[in-house]
Amino acid sequence: MAPVTSEAPGFGLVSVHVPKTAGTSFLAALRRLHGTALVLDNRDRPLAHGRWARRTHALRMALACAGKDLPAACVHGHFLPIKYGLARGTRFCTWLRDPVQRVVSRYHHYVRNGGGEPHHARWGLVPGLSLEAFVSLPQYQDTYAEYFWMFRLDRFDFIGIVEDYESDALRFCDRFGFPRDAMTDEIRNRNPSRQGDAYEIEPPIERMIRARNSRDLAIYERALELRERRN
Repeated sequence: MAPVTSEAPGFGLVSVHVPKTAGTSFLAALRRLHGTALVLDNRDRPLAHGRWARRTHALRMALACAGKDLPAACVHGHFLPIKYGLARGTRFCTWLRDPVQRVVSRYHHYVRNGGGEPHHARWGLVPGLSLEAFVSLPQYQDTYAEYFWMFRLDRFDFIGIVEDYESDALRFCDRFGFPRDAMTDEIRNRNPSRQGDAYEIEPPIERMIRARNSRDLAIYERALELRERRN
């Protein structure tokens, strides 16, 4: 399938990838849609920095982008959406996952792939870290709320739910006028040791995750409400 040109949809798409929310699968679809008109923006790495450092950077970039077009038909990556919030002619999309499952997935991703990057020790990511200890690290709590700082949830033109990836991927195409055959039901980057669609979590750990990610739980419930209203 030939990539969709920037003139076809008539807007610049900003795709915000919160860690462990099917971003790898979605990126593959965006590549099929846009080809070389897709730009990856993973330089900010929000969780590698403290709260005020990432917020200050995002605001500075928002002012730099104010009133300007995106650098490509689609920008996808790890950044705060407010970064492009003042750009011209933009539409925003993101994917969310049940916050409890997302936290556990993020932990297992670190266990599998943790490379001892400089910021890891700063925020408490150390070899042999237990799930309980990871859940207690403030840097990795309420990740949705941190990413969506100063950006209302209803500003997203599309919010996909990872648990319904196949149907929501088609809904994404319909929402933006893209061909449905760009999508695939293949879920990439899944933990090979996990069986089924969800991690099994001990009740005390689940309660801990919920207590330390209450803002994310509220955002997820709000996203489900918005999706229901828009369908």
